[in-house]
Amino acid sequence: MKIAVIRFSSLGDVALSSVVLQPLYEKGYKITFITFKPFDTLFEKDYRIEKLVGLNKKDLKTVKDIKSFSKSLKDFDLILDLHSNLRTFLISFFSGIKTLRYNKKSLQRRLLIKPFLKNFVNLQNFNVLKAYLKPLENLNIKGDYKPKLILDEKDFPNIEIPENFIAIGTGARYKGKIYPYFKQVIENLNENIVLVGSKEDLEKDKNEYKNVLDLRGKLSLRQSLAVLSKAKLTISNDSAIAHLSRSVGTKVIMIYGATHPYFGFYPLEDEGSFLFADLKCQPCDLHGKKECKYKDYRCFKAITPEMVLKEVKKYV
Repeated sequence: MKIAVIRFSSLGDVALSSVVLQPLYEKGYKITFITFKPFDTLFEKDYRIEKLVGLNKKDLKTVKDIKSFSKSLKDFDLILDLHSNLRTFLISFFSGIKTLRYNKKSLQRRLLIKPFLKNFVNLQNFNVLKAYLKPLENLNIKGDYKPKLILDEKDFPNIEIPENFIAIGTGARYKGKIYPYFKQVIENLNENIVLVGSKEDLEKDKNEYKNVLDLRGKLSLRQSLAVLSKAKLTISNDSAIAHLSRSVGTKVIMIYGATHPYFGFYPLEDEGSFLFADLKCQPCDLHGKKECKYKDYRCFKAITPEMVLKEVKKYV
């Protein structure tokens, strides 16, 4: 049976969506994975995928574009929609193909950022990995699976990387997700440290670090994955580096600011842990985009470097 798995963006979400590949592959499904570029490179060497489709956002900009693309899916028996937005709903509608859809709890997430209404929302047990796997129960597929991205030796950069190191992801798209005390954490870690992330992460970080290997902006996406796969632990914001680490089997400590673990992206117990202040003002935004109304980002102030170091000792 031919199945089209769709998750367009963003980077961390696409990496986590790999959780469905192993169970589908084991059941004999012929998988086509559809995503946006450059996220398709995550799956370049994935033997579980029969066909990989990387689209540009402009390819699906209008309803006409979406309708045209949907007709190209006519040979599929099933669509697994792991994005669940208007674009993927239209793809299902225009293609006429039976679709299994991930329940992203969109309304509940939005209610969670409303100070009064959040008291009526229960997302305590919501986790994106479990939610991605839930539709597979309609195919009689059940089990405890984790995200997994496939690497080979050619993905490792030709750089001397210290042994036994901790990877740190200092960056995120918005300030409300960026922990401001990584410098203090690093200065008190008696460990080899490798900083991993994008050029934008580097540009946003005004700190100067000593005795670290800073690879931010210097690696391809697959090279970053390869480096993370060799780390004994990753410390990261609620951002892509955390989820990339999970997808290559590296335990992660996630630090939450403006967002909330109950949005579903926290690591499961065997994947690591997270630090969260649980203030009344949290979460204030779905993506950490909104400026702190108190101007002091007290959600991060409540998570001291000493607390991070204490959490690290559980793993190192």
